[in-house]
Amino acid sequence: MTKVAKQGLSRRHLFGTPLAFAAGSVAAPALLSALAGEANATGDCDGHPKLDPKYYPLRYFQPDISLRNKLVVVTGASRGNGRGIAEALATLGAKVIGTSRNPATVPNPPSFPLLKLDIADPASVLAFPAQVAAHPAFRQRGKVDILCNNAGRMVFGSIVPMPPTDPSFYFAQRDLGVRTLFSGHVVVTNAMLPLLPTSGYARIMFTISSISYLTGYAQQGGSYMDVYNSSKAALRSYANCLAAALRDGQSNIRISCVHPYAMNTKLGVHPNPIYTQPVDTTGASATDPIFNAVVAGGRQLLANALPPSMVGEAFAQLLQTEDPELNVVVGSPREPLATQGANSFVEDGLLAENKVSALPLR
Repeated sequence: MTKVAKQGLSRRHLFGTPLAFAAGSVAAPALLSALAGEANATGDCDGHPKLDPKYYPLRYFQPDISLRNKLVVVTGASRGNGRGIAEALATLGAKVIGTSRNPATVPNPPSFPLLKLDIADPASVLAFPAQVAAHPAFRQRGKVDILCNNAGRMVFGSIVPMPPTDPSFYFAQRDLGVRTLFSGHVVVTNAMLPLLPTSGYARIMFTISSISYLTGYAQQGGSYMDVYNSSKAALRSYANCLAAALRDGQSNIRISCVHPYAMNTKLGVHPNPIYTQPVDTTGASATDPIFNAVVAGGRQLLANALPPSMVGEAFAQLLQTEDPELNVVVGSPREPLATQGANSFVEDGLLAENKVSALPLR
């Protein structure tokens, strides 16, 4: 597979730029023009570690399996990546049930139904399988063939609660972030397992993030994303362990994890994020310029990032594959997609963090 080029950005260059997080990656607006060169290799030419990303969607793809009439549940499907997933699968003939925290308030609602679900609320999650089972699409099919765990929100905030942050607010918001990005998906998965078939085709998919492979240490301002980073890393660990447990138990259920780079979604647009420190009516801090730089940069990057349809296509390809990959990224080594996905920044960050790893690659 073609590898992505390191664009000659030194650690000094990276550390000297205000950085920002995007849904699936971290990037600095000032770096975007520097990332615009044709990408063809990651790492350097002196024997240092190199990356070989598993880019999806594939340019050339031949399906093994038809998705026609398969019943799919996609959490967080009212917009962004979730809507891209649901629309891609519906186009292939799947019957889609989406979810939203507030279906009645969704602007430009999709053609597929949206059921109410707040994955951060255990009571909402535990009541959800009964909603699905009562839906005409389930009564007709009798099973959920595919569960797509996609719902999520951005989480912004200083890792140390500085005044005027109320400690109780700080802890409550961090807990909300973890439930939204990690533990809520664990509860949804276990609640929905009884509706999946015990033989034949069955899949559980996870929208995770390329950021799950980064701690934030190598990025200036990266600590403002620690809840997001750590929760996504925890979700990746859970999903991969679940895949191992199902494999060892000889289950028919297959798992795939999709890790988007920067995607053009509304996750960073106020009031969508979860904030762990006080903000005004625009989502800005009155006292923390680094927070403001991270948030503003993330919003700018998202506005010029990859289309969510790429996530949908990646899901569709994996779900139509007999023996799918466990972990893939959504991105491309080709321009302008490499720049829009902030490939070099994410991949250079991984190489930078490798230098401080207890188990570094050589």
